Amino acid sequence: MGLLRLTLDLTRRRLDIFAEIGAVEVVDAAVKRLGEEVRGELEALRDRLNDDKIAREVVAPALLLIQAERLGVNETTLRYFGAVISGAIDGDGTVYAALRMVGLTSGEREIAMLWGAALAAYGIKTKVEKSREVFLVAAFGGDAARLAGLYFLYGAPLLEGDERFISHKLAEAVKLAAEGLDIRWEGLRRRTEGGPVAADLTISEGDVEIKYNVYLREHDILLQFRSTDRSRVELAARLLRLAGVSAEVRKEGGRDVWCVEATTDKLAAGREELRKALAEVVKAARKSVGEEKAKRWLEKLESGVALKEGWPKYEVGLAKGALMVRFTSTNSGNIEREAQRLRDMGLKERVHFTVKMPKGGKAGYVLILKDGLVYAARLSVNGSKTQRELAAEFVKHILRRAENAGKDVYRKAEEIVKEGLSKAGGL
Repeated sequence: MGLLRLTLDLTRRRLDIFAEIGAVEVVDAAVKRLGEEVRGELEALRDRLNDDKIAREVVAPALLLIQAERLGVNETTLRYFGAVISGAIDGDGTVYAALRMVGLTSGEREIAMLWGAALAAYGIKTKVEKSREVFLVAAFGGDAARLAGLYFLYGAPLLEGDERFISHKLAEAVKLAAEGLDIRWEGLRRRTEGGPVAADLTISEGDVEIKYNVYLREHDILLQFRSTDRSRVELAARLLRLAGVSAEVRKEGGRDVWCVEATTDKLAAGREELRKALAEVVKAARKSVGEEKAKRWLEKLESGVALKEGWPKYEVGLAKGALMVRFTSTNSGNIEREAQRLRDMGLKERVHFTVKMPKGGKAGYVLILKDGLVYAARLSVNGSKTQRELAAEFVKHILRRAENAGKDVYRKAEEIVKEGLSKAGGL
């Protein structure tokens, strides 16, 4: 019986969770991870399970704890763990990338401790502290990044695809989880005689790992993952999104094969770690693909995305003489991430920028209005410390993108930035 089905069944029938899966086993598993001093408090929960609210809150952490105890920690149990933990975080949880913290809350100390034991069973250390009227189970640093990664990788699809369910927690989780990404390549080869040069590229986050194929084709770089297991392809797509690449799963024709792929421009919009690994592949294959082609690809990979803050590749150009600054993506999480970053900078939606979420497979966008770029330049001088840093990086990025787009575009962007600086007293 699946974990979620069992959870719903136990809740519906209002069974004593300890009687169902063994009070001794639950308590012993928690004590093994938290210490003997918590035994008395956890055993006292048995006398309170006739309270529906208490019983419902106990179910999830107790089952996760026993799942780890009986089945161990592997890809299957992590998938269930991630699905359940994402629901808990979406409920009363918190995700703060700047503090490198992910937390869950409970009104009961014993239940908070049970969550702490369940998280410890999956290798995530936490602290349980009183916070106002509730108890906070918080993971910090690398543990928070790992928890955020599981939340993003195994959370419900609606968290990504339906704008009604998008929240700042997902955007924060993306930023935090990306810290744990490891990207490496190996195995330069030709798949077929006369075919494109290929290599293996592995992206991993904690215990989750996917190996992609990279093909250096005639006109572009193709990164691809294919499988008859759709859930594996969905996971591959989510890992790519953590690496800053807009990626969607598609079915290949009428075959029972699923695929996720990205080509040069999308890859050049990814995180620095991904671009560096791909650049190494291109350099290693320079003789095979040709110097001119390799140079063109390397230029895109090395300068296609901005700066240390990880700004993606905004489109910068002219539309009827006016400057157009826009970020587009078919992924709702990417759009929300950028919108949230602009809010953190101090820009206001509908005043300084507008947002359209992706719908029906079509891309959405974040559009920077002229007043937004003016205000960003102004904030780069007289905003708060965080605002100054974010705004300065953003303005620098937009000017660099404008410079790549041509003299007229750069001249217009520079004019707007100067206007903002003059209002801030920066000129």
